[in-house]
Amino acid sequence: MIQHILKLIWTQRRRNLWIFAELLVVFALAWYIVDYQFVLIHNRMLPNGYDVADTYRISYKSLTDKNKEAFRQFYDRVRLYPGVESAFLTDRFSGVMPYSDTYNGISISVDSTGNSQTYYGQMKAIGSNNYFEVFKVHSVVNPSALGRLDRSNSRSVVLTQNLAEALFKGASPMGKRVFMNGKSEYVVTDVVQPQKQYDHAQPHHSVFYYENDTTIAKPEIAIRVAPNFSFEQFKKEVSGSIVSYKNVGRNLDFMLGVTNEIRLRTGLMIFFLLNVALGIIGTFWFRNAAKHGEIGLRMALGSSRSTIQKQYIAEAVLLLTLAAVPAVCVNFTLLEAGVIKTLGEQFSDSGYITANKWLRFIITNGLTYLLLAVIVALSAWIPANKASKVHPVEALRDNG
Repeated sequence: MIQHILKLIWTQRRRNLWIFAELLVVFALAWYIVDYQFVLIHNRMLPNGYDVADTYRISYKSLTDKNKEAFRQFYDRVRLYPGVESAFLTDRFSGVMPYSDTYNGISISVDSTGNSQTYYGQMKAIGSNNYFEVFKVHSVVNPSALGRLDRSNSRSVVLTQNLAEALFKGASPMGKRVFMNGKSEYVVTDVVQPQKQYDHAQPHHSVFYYENDTTIAKPEIAIRVAPNFSFEQFKKEVSGSIVSYKNVGRNLDFMLGVTNEIRLRTGLMIFFLLNVALGIIGTFWFRNAAKHGEIGLRMALGSSRSTIQKQYIAEAVLLLTLAAVPAVCVNFTLLEAGVIKTLGEQFSDSGYITANKWLRFIITNGLTYLLLAVIVALSAWIPANKASKVHPVEALRDNG
């Protein structure tokens, strides 16, 4: 059957050339949209590494020597308020909290001689283990427990799992030394889940360590609350500058333009696919309308409606398959040229599917083909189904 359809396509090559060109262009454009959505959906499905349910951020005005005592009293009121299970204090610009727009980078390696590979990650200075308690950051070494820094050792660090695996190549990092910026020596006391900075991003490398002498100029307090916590009452009695971390993430996405970009591209994708579907339906409708006589003749010779419909669907999908070959070559050229920039792309050694350029390329082109195959099959079936319902005598008369 395929050989027969190929002969028909070649026989009608002038008519099919425009459809071929249309499908080629559509495939290349659709791939760009599919690739963008694939990365976005993939990254959102990855765990954040922390739990922001029932957590809130409380901001405080600038902390100075004059209001230190007032702030201490304020912090005590927050952490002792009914329904507050745990509280954690840091500076707003430290980059420690989830959805922070601050990133404090650091290099880290397993020796100070420069002979080992150096990785880069985010340094998160925490003054207590309350961070792990507030955001329910679990240990990978002991999944039933939360992450822990050894407070008896000021040179202890907690690594995220992706960084630990990169540094120690699968070996246990517990008790081993690491060097920050090639000089400062620390001992690994725990490994926790990989951490995201944003919901749409991949987890990045992070290092948690104590820095008790950190100067806090813009206090930010994170709290985890119990079911008996009254949000409205807290706003009245303690502070009106309280907001859930889920809203913090949404607000930051909006501020950085991520929300508008996602809405715009999603809207364009829906609009584009609808127009593609309508365009292809129109093309095949006109094409099949020109074949009324042929359809009538085939039905007069004994072909069933389903046989005719299957043939036209197969012909349309085969045309798409032929157009997909050069379209993939076009996509390959675009990828190699570095034209494709997608929200949420991460460093190339993250280990995720989206960071593997060629695996991602194969998957997204495959998804594009499947998506367009459905649209093309439906586009060919609608006019073919209508045409096959016409009585053979009427079809032959119209053609004559």
